[in-house]
Amino acid sequence: MYLKQKKFSHSLAIVVVVTTIGLMFFNLLNLLNTAMLFMIPILFSAFYNGKKEVFVISVLSVLSFDILFIPPRFSLTVSDANYLLSFIIMIAIGQIVAYLVKQASVAKELEMSNKIQDTLLESLSHELRTPLSVIKGYSSSLLEQDLVLTDKEELEFIQIIDENAEDMDCLINNLISSAKLKNGILHIKKEVCDIEEIIGSVLIKIDKNELVNFAMTYKLPTVYGNAIFIEQAIINLLNNALKYGHNISITTSQLSSGIIITVKNKGNVPSSYEVSNATKPFIRLSNSSSKRGLGLGLHVVQLITDIHKGTLSLKSEGGEFVAELFLPKSGL
Repeated sequence: MYLKQKKFSHSLAIVVVVTTIGLMFFNLLNLLNTAMLFMIPILFSAFYNGKKEVFVISVLSVLSFDILFIPPRFSLTVSDANYLLSFIIMIAIGQIVAYLVKQASVAKELEMSNKIQDTLLESLSHELRTPLSVIKGYSSSLLEQDLVLTDKEELEFIQIIDENAEDMDCLINNLISSAKLKNGILHIKKEVCDIEEIIGSVLIKIDKNELVNFAMTYKLPTVYGNAIFIEQAIINLLNNALKYGHNISITTSQLSSGIIITVKNKGNVPSSYEVSNATKPFIRLSNSSSKRGLGLGLHVVQLITDIHKGTLSLKSEGGEFVAELFLPKSGL
């Protein structure tokens, strides 16, 4: 919504600029040249705004052209009825271009959707088959009556099954969350959330929480959002750190406008260029080649951040991967 309003504001600004240029060179430009100038904001708006916004910009451009340049000037009347046809054509061109741009956008989205679907099916078949094969293999072994296992070996088998089941659960949850958040299927219920409680719950739920160094600013303000999704975002950040690094830490800090949750890890850290693309769907970084995943963990964090009107900053510096999640405090 913000980006849409920004583009509309740019279109309005272009109308003002074009009008100013037309007045500055009033004695040098003929009416045809001036009309071409006023097509600039109409076409710009047609490429970046919806049909309603394009119509508004078209009408404003036509009114500016009519009142300031068409004789008799400084009135809505025109001395030649042919100008009325020109005005209609200017508005019509804006609507036609907007329609064509929309159709091209739909076609591009469909093509991209097909590519994503192919990538998804390929990734799913590979990423889910591996843990499923492990679970099947070890569970079959446990069911074999002829196989004699010690208590320690049996416990190891069960732990392997459990770890692979958790991997599958994480993959599926990120996949479902990504699809629902991306398409706006979920109705996100928001309420006042206590970040201290959410992080405490996260540290209880994640595996190997004893490897995470946690430091928190005393008495953080509350944030307005969905506790379940904020928790999932933090879990994804910590799981990402645990999977690809060591010396993991999570810290919180307070700004006047909200809270920053920072997750850091050292290890095989990707380059800054790679990190800039890390939140895109199905993007896997160079340090993840030996790990299972669909490349959706950080993408889901970004989607959750967006619906909470926060920001997610990812940095790779000094052999350390840093993820900073900003959430505005409640009441903003």
